[in-house]
Amino acid sequence: MNIIIALMFMCCSVEGRIQIRQTGSSSVYPFAIKIAQEFSKKTDNICPFVESTGTGSGFADFSQTHNGFGYDITNASRPINQKELAKCKKAGITSILEVCIGIDGIALATKKNLTGFNALRLNDLFTAIVKKIKNAKGEIIDNPYLKWNEINSNLPDLPIRILIPSQSHGSRNAFETMVMHENDVRSGIEVREISDYEAADSHHLLFDFLDNNQATMAFVAANLLDNCVQIKAMQIDGIEPTYSTIQNGTYPMVRKLFIYVREDTKTEGLQNYVDEWLSPAAIGKDGYLTKMGLVPLLENVQRRRKL
Repeated sequence: MNIIIALMFMCCSVEGRIQIRQTGSSSVYPFAIKIAQEFSKKTDNICPFVESTGTGSGFADFSQTHNGFGYDITNASRPINQKELAKCKKAGITSILEVCIGIDGIALATKKNLTGFNALRLNDLFTAIVKKIKNAKGEIIDNPYLKWNEINSNLPDLPIRILIPSQSHGSRNAFETMVMHENDVRSGIEVREISDYEAADSHHLLFDFLDNNQATMAFVAANLLDNCVQIKAMQIDGIEPTYSTIQNGTYPMVRKLFIYVREDTKTEGLQNYVDEWLSPAAIGKDGYLTKMGLVPLLENVQRRRKL
């Protein structure tokens, strides 16, 4: 019995734990699973524990420990904000390494046979989802648009049906930043009555819903569509989210992906695990994460930063 208790303590204690624990972004989750598998193959370490909770929830869990039990890493599809960083510092996490693992596009996904949206512009998306707009007189009014061709005559006569990530996900923050930040409606920007979805629950369920609901669209990480046969990414401003358009920034909805690492822990293999994320085997030209859809940063871009 004493031996069992000792082993449990070794697995659960932050100091000297033998298994890396990782939480956070659902967009980064597929990459984290692959890294964990490859890392365990190459080393004698136990395969890291990886879960998907969303970026916001991941930061909340990352900043807490209970009786020595906590997370070594949290994945994020947006940078940590000052409030979240302050919470970590208050909890005694004084040494955090931010690692930018690559970049990704936010795709507007829909059923593959949906046509007629080649003229879709980023500003059309803003007009479609915002709760209040300015009319020709400059007055703030309730959004009156119900169909796409009411916004842009070059778009089809179809109802506006868009699903957006829920507030717990970094993709929601990226969506609001990229779609809304350049528009004139600054006071109380809100999304109108368009359903949120929980991306962490199951992207497969979301894609099945899109497949069974014609003309419905959803914002998702572009890499999730690579092996999805029934769903496609829409063009935005005439540009599709491809490897090259995401890397060079010509696609209009691009964001960085991160992992945040507690450097004050002594979990076995943690430093080697972080190095694996940025290794040529993972993010090189033919790296296994690159093949999964993660777009590496350009060579001259800083990847690591101490917070």
